[in-house]
Amino acid sequence: IQDNKLIDKLSSISVFARETINELRDTIWAMNKDEITFEDLNVRINNFIENAKIASNGVEYSFATHGDFKDVSLTSVEGINIYRVIQEAINNALKHANASKILVNVYKNEAEYRIEIQDNGKGFDEATAVLSNGLNNLRKRAKEINGTIQINSLINIGTTVKLQFN
Repeated sequence: IQDNKLIDKLSSISVFARETINELRDTIWAMNKDEITFEDLNVRINNFIENAKIASNGVEYSFATHGDFKDVSLTSVEGINIYRVIQEAINNALKHANASKILVNVYKNEAEYRIEIQDNGKGFDEATAVLSNGLNNLRKRAKEINGTIQINSLINIGTTVKLQFN
């Protein structure tokens, strides 16, 4: 094919189709289960991060858990929403922030859970930022699991997304 415009369009359609298929697979994974163990979710998150490493050449990732998750089970709704919050925050850091480092930390303290996704990207001014679908989706997902989402961003320092729920 010689037409660059057509090549770009086909490439865009291919990426969109691949992302849609992956999202559908993730949704089916969650919905086919009555409950999701934290171990299963942990594997999914690690797989996503490994794929992100391959796709985002040169970006440094860290994923760690803090606390006892041995007997933790989540509903399918909780599992898919937690996964999607992490996925959305990482995608935002790659797409919009030009981050070179992304940290994902999951904390458990008694019955409370906190997930923090930090990047060292260009950040944004929260006061003047136009709320995108991505940021609105983060809030919607937190609400679906009776949690809260906090987004802190500093220009030229980075952004931190915190999800808390019981």
